[in-house]
This record gives sequence, structure tokens and C-alpha cells, in this order.
Amino acid sequence: MVVVGGGVAGLQAALVLGRARRSVTVVDGGEPRNARARAVHNLAGHEGIAPADLLDRARADARRYGVRIVTGTVTEARREGPDLVVAVGGGGTVRAGALVLATGVAEDLPQVEGLAELWGGDVVSCPYCHGWEAQGLPVAVVGSGARAWLQLLLLQRFTDDLVLLSDGPAELDAARLAHLRRTSVTVREDPIARVVADRGRLTGVEFADGELLPRGVLFASATRRPASALPAALGCDVVDAGVTTDADGFTGVPGVWAVGSCAQPALTVAGSVGHATTTAIALNTALITASFTASITGV
Repeated sequence: MVVVGGGVAGLQAALVLGRARRSVTVVDGGEPRNARARAVHNLAGHEGIAPADLLDRARADARRYGVRIVTGTVTEARREGPDLVVAVGGGGTVRAGALVLATGVAEDLPQVEGLAELWGGDVVSCPYCHGWEAQGLPVAVVGSGARAWLQLLLLQRFTDDLVLLSDGPAELDAARLAHLRRTSVTVREDPIARVVADRGRLTGVEFADGELLPRGVLFASATRRPASALPAALGCDVVDAGVTTDADGFTGVPGVWAVGSCAQPALTVAGSVGHATTTAIALNTALITASFTASITGV
């Protein structure tokens, strides 16, 4: 079988399937979503590990059980008889009885000059992943609407110096704006000119009128989208940023399963590992059941 995507979810699924004595090939483009993050958090036994080190360990673990890891991008997958034929950019195909999508999600940041350059360092998104490191610092949420609102509520546990920078209308109702005022969260709808940094570290946010607001960390309200067009091309239902699956990770397209943030975009690293494990177990069980049924029915 083929796993498309070699992040933690894809490698975890490959590890489980390899230990079940399945023949597994992982195809990975080598561009992990969290590559620029300083550390991975909330992963028991690996707290604070660098993302690259975690992937190195995961690859080594998978290879111990015969998993083959190929660098490349899957350009096409098509069904030929009972199998899926997976084409890899640069030449070559892999034939598989099942395909596991671990293509993840991509995040589009607010269009503010200088924001993307600090992404993964002093510009982050998830309070559960990075809130602890922001405690006691001057923090701003860059964004508006429901996602920014949730970030603000979570971040109030870590800092008393919290500002919403919406770069236009905050898109919050009167009750939410009143709550922010009561809890000393400042709302600035002023146009933002740019994010200011010095030698790769955040200094603050400059408004269009030239005012500089010093900040230590920015939490960006990023918009998620599928990182790959492959699920849709295979006929999977994609809603917002996630591939629709049943409780076991099956997409409804014969032979195609989805794991991690590809299926559930809000998952953390730890959540992706758990989801990939349960989906890989369900996939292996489905293959065993299908093999037994075929032996009885001859079909």
C-alpha cells in the first residue's frame, strides 16, 4: 500500500501497517507544515523536540519494519482492476491495494507585510501549541471573526497584555466586544502597515499612521485549506479543508483512507498520531476481513 505524505500522521500509519507485516511505501515531498516551528509540544515523551528530529526518529522507526520511504510528489492515482496505480513526479509508479492520504493542510496567513517571514518563530497560530511560551509577554492576535475570538479567549490564560489587531472591522458582535473591554483586551481596527523585526525576531507591529506597537509574539488567525489537490482528484469529498471520512478514516472511495489533519484539520501533532493509529488499524482489519470474505465467496 502507499501512504501519501511523510509527516507524523503518514509515518505513524506506515509504522502501524509495517508492524502488521504490510508492504508499505511512503511518498513524501519533504515540505512538512511545521518545518519552521522551533519545537513540538504536547507530545508525551517528545516534549520540546525539534520537528526535524521528530521526523528523523519516525522515519527510522518505520524503516525498522520494512517501510520504504520515497522522496517525491504523487501526481496522479488511478484504479486499474483491484489496485490503485500511483504516479510519482520524476518518473515511476507504485501499485497498491490501498492508498492512505496523509497530505495535511496548508495555512494562509493574513496579508500583512513581514508576517510570513516570522512564521513558526515569533508568529504562530495555535495557543495550545505555543501559548505556554508566550506567557507574560505582550501578545497580539492578528485577524478577525470567530477564529480570532477563540484565540483571544485561550490566550487570556497566558498573558495580561493582549491586543486584537484586526486590520479593519473586528467582525465581532457587541457582546463579544463588551467582554473584551471588561477583560482589558484592546481591540485595534487600525490599518496595519507591516510587522517589524530585528535580526529575525519580532519587534512589533507598525500601523499605517507610523505608530509602532511593541509585541513579543503574534498569533495569526490563519485560514486552512487542503495542502494537496489529490484527494479531490480521487473523488473524495472535501469540506472546507478536510477530507470527509467515516469514523474509521475511510473516505468512501474504494481503497482510499485519510489520516491526520488531512481528515481533521484542527488536529495537533499528538492528535494526528492517534488518528493515524486508529485509521491504520481499521484499514488493516478491513483488508483481513475482505481477504476472508473472498476466500469464502471466491470473489
